[in-house]
Amino acid sequence: MKIAFISLGCAKALVDTEIMMGVLKERGHFITPSLQEAEAVVINTCAFLQKARRESDETIEEVLSKGKKVVVAGCYVNWERERLKKKFPGVYGFLGTEEIEQIEKAIKGEEVRACGLYLPRWNTPRVTSTPPSWAYVKISEGCSRRCTFCIIPKIRGPYRSRPIQDVVREVRRLEEAGFAEANLISQDTVSFGTDRGENLRGLLEALLRGTEKIWIRLLYLYPSPDLMKILPLFQEPRLLPYFDIPFQHSHPEILKRMGRPWDGRKYLDMVEEIRQKVKDPTIRTSLIVGFPGEGPEEFQHLKEWLKRAEIDRLGVFKYSRERGASAYGLGDPVPDEEKERRAREIMEIQAEISSRRLTLMVGREEEVVVEGKVREGVYFARSRHFAPEVDGGIYVLGEIEGPRARVRITHAHTYDLEGEPL
Repeated sequence: MKIAFISLGCAKALVDTEIMMGVLKERGHFITPSLQEAEAVVINTCAFLQKARRESDETIEEVLSKGKKVVVAGCYVNWERERLKKKFPGVYGFLGTEEIEQIEKAIKGEEVRACGLYLPRWNTPRVTSTPPSWAYVKISEGCSRRCTFCIIPKIRGPYRSRPIQDVVREVRRLEEAGFAEANLISQDTVSFGTDRGENLRGLLEALLRGTEKIWIRLLYLYPSPDLMKILPLFQEPRLLPYFDIPFQHSHPEILKRMGRPWDGRKYLDMVEEIRQKVKDPTIRTSLIVGFPGEGPEEFQHLKEWLKRAEIDRLGVFKYSRERGASAYGLGDPVPDEEKERRAREIMEIQAEISSRRLTLMVGREEEVVVEGKVREGVYFARSRHFAPEVDGGIYVLGEIEGPRARVRITHAHTYDLEGEPL
């Protein structure tokens, strides 16, 4: 059967999509990028925010209107399976995140049933959909934090880690297949192994011992003292000095309401310690504007914090009141127009910071992972300073071969660089 996939949401969901494609391909099905050619379409949904659920609804409606056999999978099914069944009676099957390896049953219309909490394994069938130079590696599932704005623990379940050697075998297999970069992802990477008597440091040491050339990048690092304990490991060049730490806010009262640790002053100390102890680090964060209780004073605090922190990469989210989150009872007092204005203001500050920090890189020589050709004579690549999909990158003017190459940075823009091959 020819089957097409639509993957919505985050990188963790994309890995689930790749696993479903791998299972189907192993069993003789053909994965097609064409919805028109497909006999069936699998839509892997997101349910993290209202906006994501609306996008999922619209995508399901659109594909159903084309007369295709549709299977709906992912977080949205975990969250509202029965409601989705009633809303979309034309959907052929529903598949939650604990059931993804049963995708063939769903395609055939057979009953699907979760068999406990799910974790992928190193030899789980998978078809990578990222460029051939890099891949995601999901090292855990679920989350046991209690951020008041978030429903992920209720959707994905409690935090559980894969065994260290299982992750090492997967990354080694990627390296042997020619991948140049492994991006380790989870809901809470810093907590890796805490449920198994292991820890993130042990994982990183095992990965560095068990592989030879592949870059290792950590994403989704919860701000925690445990993060500071692994800083000495970043002396190893293959462990990329990229710190993706979702601070979310700076004002102590807002952070308390969010159920987040510490305050902006402590976060500044963390940023400073990273920059003192790690050579040439890149720091990325995400911030939420418009959380209940964020008035002019709290928002001004956030702006001043950002100017002092000089974060390299930044994503801004407008607070979304989610039924099921413990902050739901706080209401949603900040109007959407004001949230939008605050988000723009934050990004205006960040644009100046980003432009200034990227300008400092002009003239440097960088090793890059080549993602592919943009057009004739122009390639897109990323150095250790840019994570895939969420950051900018380097537009290389001239012919370049991957998966790795060296370039000289020639120009800086607000979020991207230009370079030439060496």
